[in-house]
Amino acid sequence: MRLPERELPIWDRPIPLPDRSPSPMLWLLGAHGGAGVSTLAHVLAPAGDCGDRWPGGYGKQSPYVAIVARETVSGLVKAGELLRQHTAGHGGPSTIIGLITVADRPGRKLPKQIQQTRDVVTALVGRDWRIGWVEQYPLARDPSGLAVWSPFDPQPEKKRSATDVPADIATVGSELREAILLDVRRSTTPTEGKP
Repeated sequence: MRLPERELPIWDRPIPLPDRSPSPMLWLLGAHGGAGVSTLAHVLAPAGDCGDRWPGGYGKQSPYVAIVARETVSGLVKAGELLRQHTAGHGGPSTIIGLITVADRPGRKLPKQIQQTRDVVTALVGRDWRIGWVEQYPLARDPSGLAVWSPFDPQPEKKRSATDVPADIATVGSELREAILLDVRRSTTPTEGKP
């Protein structure tokens, strides 16, 4: 396996959190600037921004990481580099739960070259999610005014208002939570034949 040219460092202490903020269930690690981590860390209640470093596993902070990349060739290539870094054992004690790609422009269909790059990169990870274009996100001056998805929210109705959590966000949030719970169950369930 070819190691990436650039590797992100690992936190050497607990990841700093805003005052009185609970420790996230999941860390978001941007593959590059402008990936959408700050916005996603706000709109996905159980997620936090781990900055440009891998979680170091300090204290009781979550080991779970989702890599976030904008759907551009360069963004996806950088996501692939982070996945290779982690696979090579250079990502600290973190556990990659998946890759989240964020639309770079309106429309569901990706240009062929971007789709091909996305296909190659998503093959490096067990789970991936795509967040389509959300018009209000690039227009927001401050993400704190955006609707927030929480695991305790009721299932959204089919007809949504402009102030509701976008469907892609609700789906990604719910599936991230389920993926983490599944991993926790697997790691705490004794294997057959072992004490």
